[in-house]
Amino acid sequence: MTRLTWMARAGLIAVWATACVATEPAAQPETRPELTVELNLRVKGELFATASQAEPVRRPITLDARFEFVERVAATGDGDTVARHYATARAEIETDGHRVRQRLAADARELLVKLEGTTPRPYLAEGFLSRDEAELLDVPFDPLLVDGIGPDRPVAVGDSWKLPGDLAAGLLAIDTVESGGIEAKLMDVGDGLATLTLSGTVVGAAAGAPTRIEVTGEAKAKAVPHDDQTWRIDGPITAITATVSERREAGWVAPGLDVQATITITRAPAVAAAEVATEPTPAADGLAPPETDRPAGKGRPGVVWHRHRQGRYATVLDSRWRVVEDGPEGLVLRLSDRGRLVAQCSLVPLPRVAADAAPSEETVRGDVRRSLGDQFGVLAESEAATREDGTRLVRVVAEGAADGRAFRWIHYVLTDAAGHRVAITFMHEPAVIDRFAAADRELVAGLLVLPDATARTALTQPERPSPAR
Repeated sequence: MTRLTWMARAGLIAVWATACVATEPAAQPETRPELTVELNLRVKGELFATASQAEPVRRPITLDARFEFVERVAATGDGDTVARHYATARAEIETDGHRVRQRLAADARELLVKLEGTTPRPYLAEGFLSRDEAELLDVPFDPLLVDGIGPDRPVAVGDSWKLPGDLAAGLLAIDTVESGGIEAKLMDVGDGLATLTLSGTVVGAAAGAPTRIEVTGEAKAKAVPHDDQTWRIDGPITAITATVSERREAGWVAPGLDVQATITITRAPAVAAAEVATEPTPAADGLAPPETDRPAGKGRPGVVWHRHRQGRYATVLDSRWRVVEDGPEGLVLRLSDRGRLVAQCSLVPLPRVAADAAPSEETVRGDVRRSLGDQFGVLAESEAATREDGTRLVRVVAEGAADGRAFRWIHYVLTDAAGHRVAITFMHEPAVIDRFAAADRELVAGLLVLPDATARTALTQPERPSPAR
């Protein structure tokens, strides 16, 4: 999107899904120049979802985004990680007449970006990006990748070369390239500056959905004579203009899209830090969380945090969990791994109970059995524990079948010391248990039950949780 899933809010799941390409990290120079980067992105087209036995529901969408930042070698000592200071990071998205703005919060302007294979992963050193912030930063033609466009050998005017498939996937923010590719060509050299063109058609997959992408573009870089006939492309790519036309089918975790994106990038030696003015972050933007809400902790790539709209819980989770529904009935997530749907999860805040009335392990077992009804097969596991923060946790695992297929349900009820509760249910097929691994425990370990104004004043008796079927 899952790289910049900038494409949708207001009930539409965004796109440009997170690529997860299993390749060796691209070689990085021992010394990377400090650069000032400007990136503009404009998208126009349609999102669509396919309804059963009906024509796809199509929604027009436009997006305008702008990013300005200084990029330098990170102090981590990791050659695949850079530090970025963002002066500007904003996007305006309009879908069906509904306009939304996204901006980085003030305490997320200094961050790290690790290149994993050909996938840039932004993260905070101390703390966690919100999902909206991570999606805002997820852009095609990320500047960490663009130097790979240049040839690895001296070339003459008119020579062309094909970009590696993993690099093409990274530049286009998709998972895999099945066929086709992107070709670069040295068109001209003048005053020591090379003009490279980009063209090609890529057929691949993103977030488990087939996609077809056509690319045209132009790049500029310093050229140094190698001999009488050839040139060596030396130093960073200084400018790129690219047009990307994509037709992607609807998938498990995102709608389909039929869009055209225009990307312009300039890169130049960085000015002094004191000369970089940071754009203010308006509180009214809505999607940028207040600084006080951000969870503290050791940040790491591929992890984001999500906060319930009414503040009933906050969770730090693997970014492979994608939001498919976030409404008054609760939050629904799907876990996608290398394009395959692995599991679904629902989080539902429950009414507050008296502090000493948390549901017992036996009660939750019975509720799970009754809720699954004919789908219930056997009770596989059951446990209860109290976390260090005083939250009571009950975990029940049931196995059964639905629509003739075997399933495994993992149900949790979390109750804090004051009686605030959240129910969490995971559902997956036994065949993917190795991929699922401990995904439930990891998500629950990062979840914090929060009080809200309603819960503080409305004590209720325990209610039976309602596991997702």
